[in-house]
Amino acid sequence: MEEFSNLLWHNIEIVQCICNKIENQEAYIEDIRGYLPSLNQMITSIFTNMQQGQISLELNQGFIIQALNDILYGIENEDSVFLLDVLRYGLLEIYGYISSELQSEGCYESVNI
Repeated sequence: MEEFSNLLWHNIEIVQCICNKIENQEAYIEDIRGYLPSLNQMITSIFTNMQQGQISLELNQGFIIQALNDILYGIENEDSVFLLDVLRYGLLEIYGYISSELQSEGCYESVNI
């Protein structure tokens, strides 16, 4: 489970870095596009662990899917304001919730990536 937690924190750091670039009006499109494979891996891992019952989270899968669709919309339209919002108040909220739940419930022993 420690691997999953480390992967989660690594993803959080990447997304925060992208958010900072957007806020500072720096080039970010290549960073976000480069992050998409890691995002895919993280979301797949979350869904797999939830479906297999290895982690018990009250995550609305529809919210996750909507956040992913919004990220794609923001990238396709190069809408930095929209993208910043969905990264901060969508993706980082999801990651933060998972991290806090894993820590508070002691799920570390049961989750595999």
